[in-house]
Amino acid sequence: VLLAAVAQGHVRGLLQDAQVRWFAAYVACIVAAVSVWQAVANGRPAAEAIRSSAFAVVSLATTTGFVTEDYSLWGTFPVAVFMMLYFIGGCTGSTTGGIKVFRYCVLGSVSQWQIRLLVHPNRVRPPTYNGKPISEDVVRSVLSFFVFYIAGSFVLTVVIALFGLDLVTASTAVAQALANAGPGLGPIIGPAGTFAPLPDGAKWVLSFAMLLGRLELLTVLVLLTPVFWRG
Repeated sequence: VLLAAVAQGHVRGLLQDAQVRWFAAYVACIVAAVSVWQAVANGRPAAEAIRSSAFAVVSLATTTGFVTEDYSLWGTFPVAVFMMLYFIGGCTGSTTGGIKVFRYCVLGSVSQWQIRLLVHPNRVRPPTYNGKPISEDVVRSVLSFFVFYIAGSFVLTVVIALFGLDLVTASTAVAQALANAGPGLGPIIGPAGTFAPLPDGAKWVLSFAMLLGRLELLTVLVLLTPVFWRG
């Protein structure tokens, strides 16, 4: 919706949206951090470090899945950062996967409101997003999605590990499947690897995880509840 408004000449709405600002900020910060790591720890030229880092970070942050080089060889810090990107994703309303920046904005606003409430118990002002109060329905929806997403990641990781895969492979396979991000991490499913060697059972579980992630979990979970079918 915001991009459609920009096409009509209304650029201010895009710049004023909290989700867009936070998305741009976190991508820029991670690109800068990984670029510095590559230049210092790996001794890469500055221009090359920025170019490769920007491509990898944007590809994972938008869950596009393109890869130009094996970033699992860059070192421990980039690998940890890329693991985090699976759980963030892009903006709500886009085709990106992950938890989405909007939900983090809501969680951040609610957390800030809760801390201020502890300091000022009689505070009446509710948490806000883009300057507008966040309704209790939105808060419940965001919290429920976040809990189900994290819990689902843990459960599915354990299930994948039952097929004899190591922790890095199992956890990143599930993380990328829920986010529909493409490559995982590790020697098997990393940027230079493929999912072909995985057991068939693991592939079925990951296919289910991709369905859960693409349909935003709650939609699928509702279909699996007996109450829905009795209704």
